[in-house]
Amino acid sequence: MFSNLAIDVALGLIFIYLLYSLLASVVQEFIARMLNARARGLTKGLRRLLEGDPRRRDHRWFRRFTFFNWFYELGWSIIYFFAPFKGSPFLEKFYNSPSILHLGENTAASRPAYISPSIFSQAIIHLLRSSYKAQQPTVADSPGDPEMIYTALQNNYLYLAPDTLEHLQQLFEDATHDIKAFRVELEGWFNETMTRASGWYRKQTQTWLLCLGLVIAAVFNVDSIAIARILMKDKNVRTQLVQLAASRVPAYTAVTDTLISKHLVHKDSSFYRADTSLRVFVNDTSLIGIYAMLRNDAGDARNVLGISRGCVADSSNGQVTIRCGFTHPLQQNRRLVWAGWVLTALALSLGAPFWFDLLGKIVKFSKEQRTQGAP
Repeated sequence: MFSNLAIDVALGLIFIYLLYSLLASVVQEFIARMLNARARGLTKGLRRLLEGDPRRRDHRWFRRFTFFNWFYELGWSIIYFFAPFKGSPFLEKFYNSPSILHLGENTAASRPAYISPSIFSQAIIHLLRSSYKAQQPTVADSPGDPEMIYTALQNNYLYLAPDTLEHLQQLFEDATHDIKAFRVELEGWFNETMTRASGWYRKQTQTWLLCLGLVIAAVFNVDSIAIARILMKDKNVRTQLVQLAASRVPAYTAVTDTLISKHLVHKDSSFYRADTSLRVFVNDTSLIGIYAMLRNDAGDARNVLGISRGCVADSSNGQVTIRCGFTHPLQQNRRLVWAGWVLTALALSLGAPFWFDLLGKIVKFSKEQRTQGAP
């Protein structure tokens, strides 16, 4: 289409990666909703914030090795999936406070997916105040909030972990016992930790996309090596795929922009923002429609490339035999097929925004080259 073999092959591969990256993102979003992954990510961040790392002395010698430490943390992730408040009494008390309790969407997703910094600081102040009143019920004249919070922190009425207690005491001293300034300090602490938590969620999303990418590559037989060889050898296939990409770019622009604006596809690490609450998520009906469109386009792309595991009739030996599996001539080497699937999975883990931006840059570059080459 652009009279340049390298550009056409690159466009074909990028279009395939964009198509299946979007498909993987939609599937990953379905899974994230079923597992309430955003709320669990928020809980993980709050656990680190409010409970510290109570297991840092466990198996101290073995935990020096990343390999053992990875399995150790994976085990605890499974435990926290079923018992999110295990070993975290203050975290459970935090979630049961009136400021947080009713933020969940429903009983099935009782924990909120987003907490604003002001709500966080308000909940901490309320818990400290309530703990003082619970310990001092007979005091006739209650002191002001600064005195109650100072006493609650000094006596650790909430039974906070030592590191968390010390940090809260330091923040209260930095605020010079002023409640408004203390809330500002709490909100800054919360925002800093949530920035890290958004990175953890993004890393988790990439892991999901890598796993889904391998499944999608196997199910749809998206063999990067075979696809590249087909595109280099067959001009008609190359032209058809580039034309398919050009015709579908406007639709994918709308899909990609929608997914990015709703933060279902992470272009940056800005996950914990006010606009990520459930009320502005793409609804399930829209996701199903996007999924159906992408499945149809995936079928069209496979038909153009001709890579299929369907059964074919082989009469090369004089007798008609039915062969199934990897019947394409460029997929006779199973090891290369697996390598092609792995390359596809790695490509899909980069995410749809990466391939969408790259597609735009390649198209722009090719147009500039044609303009400069025109007489």
